[in-house]
Parts: sequence; structure tokens; C-alpha cells
Amino acid sequence: MDWNYLRTFHAVSEAGSLAKAAEKLAISHATAFRHIRSLEEQLGSRLFEKVKGRYRATEAGAEILDLAQSVVVAMEDIDRRISGADLALKGRIRLTAPASFAVHFLPGYLLDFKARFPDITVELLTSNEEINMSSRAAEIALRVTSSPPEHLIGRKVADIPWAYFASQSYLDRKSIPASAADLSSHDLIGASGLLAQRPGFIQMDRSLRDRIVVRSDDLTTMAALARKGLGLCLLPMDVAQDGLKKLAVATEVPANELWILTHPDLRSVERVACMARFLATAFRAETAFSSA
Repeated sequence: MDWNYLRTFHAVSEAGSLAKAAEKLAISHATAFRHIRSLEEQLGSRLFEKVKGRYRATEAGAEILDLAQSVVVAMEDIDRRISGADLALKGRIRLTAPASFAVHFLPGYLLDFKARFPDITVELLTSNEEINMSSRAAEIALRVTSSPPEHLIGRKVADIPWAYFASQSYLDRKSIPASAADLSSHDLIGASGLLAQRPGFIQMDRSLRDRIVVRSDDLTTMAALARKGLGLCLLPMDVAQDGLKKLAVATEVPANELWILTHPDLRSVERVACMARFLATAFRAETAFSSA
């Protein structure tokens, strides 16, 4: 049974009018009428009779009025509790983020966030895959994309440039390239799979294919190969952390766009809005990125 049927029944009993009950519940007259008819059909009894223009409960209606009152009070209490929880800065937030951000940036951010909002618990889901936000698998998604899904809302918080990187051990063996032309005398780490279709790697394959000594279809793996000194690597700034030296920004490669996204239904949940604002401020302050 739809509890809205009982809520409408209770409102009509109190108001003595279908129209006044509909106005109180912010539903149409037709909807209120349908609720009463559906409830009567489910119970197999007429619940009201019309006396001098007013709705008066029948004997069957009077029998369930106390029950309806209890249900309405309980549901209104639940509504108040849920509303209060939405406004409170406490509870759980599930945040999904690519591995590069989950490893290099979010631990420090979440430490600061926890100090400021100790009653909010964060569950960090490390994933580069699209998570179904409509099913509430996560409340906030941190995504690198130029076209965020239309069913989500959010903001672009940073543009993340690409650059060439190398380990100090590699640079100790080779000279630092002074320009793009110098790349032809260096060992390079190239891309494979879908990653090879990115603009910078397409250009690398066109002009420097014979300098590529190893390939990978994963940026994090490419960074690991570069740390071991296998060659120069083209990476976005979020991936190139710890143990790599930036050589030159690859201005020919379009910057990645970093977005913070959530479901429209969660815009009024204060803890979600609070974390989204916090993360936006933190990423915009990153000197390695350009603010959106």
C-alpha cells in the first residue's frame, strides 16, 4: 500500500474536503480523488460519504482513522529526521576519484577535511571507470573529462597541463632536452591501446616512433617506467608526482579538465555540498594546475 493514500485519507478526514486536503498536501484535486479511490479499492470498503458537501468518514473509515493517524505521524517524523540529516554536517560521503588523485592529492585534502568536519566520514572509491551516480554508488565524483554526463551537475575546478618528465637517474646519463627538437636524441616512453589516440602520443608516434623504447596503455604505469630511468615520459601533472623531474610543458597537448560532479537530487544535502566546495577550493589552490 502506498503510504500517500493514507496521508491523503487522513487529510480529507481532518479537512472534511477533498479540495482543502489537496491544497494542504500540494497535490491536485484529481490526485487526491485517485488516492481515496485506490485506498477504497484496496480495502474493499467505502471510506467516506458526502454529507451536506463535506466528506465524513464511514464506519469503515472511522475504524482505520487511528491507524492512519499513527502512520502519518511516523512518516512525518521520518521526513523531519531525513531533512535534518540533509542539513547536518555529519554522516557518510562516498567519493569516487581516479587513482592519481586518490594517491597523490586526496590523502592530504581528507586529513584537512576531517579536522574541520570530524562528524563526516568519507569512503574513497578509487576508480577510473564511470560509476552510476543515479544508483547512489557514490555521492561525489572527481572526474577528468571534457564532456561531463548531462544527468549530473558540478563544476570544472582546474585545467591540468601535460609535460615531459624524467627521473634524475636518467638525466644523470643524458643531457636535459632544451627544446622539443632535442627529444630526437632521447629514449621515450610511448603509449599503446586507447591511450595512443591522445593528441600528444599521436604526434610522438608520427615524428619520434624510432625513439620509443617501451609502451604502456596506462599513465600510472608509464610514470613508474620513467621513475626507473627507462626514458622521457609525457604525462599530465596529476600523474607525474614523486621522483620525476618536469622538463617542459607540452603546450601542443590540450589540458585535461578536472570536474567535481554529483547528482542533482543531492544539491540540498549540506555535507555533500560542503565537501564539493572544499575539494574545489583545494584543487584550485594547486600550483601545478591552472584554476578553471
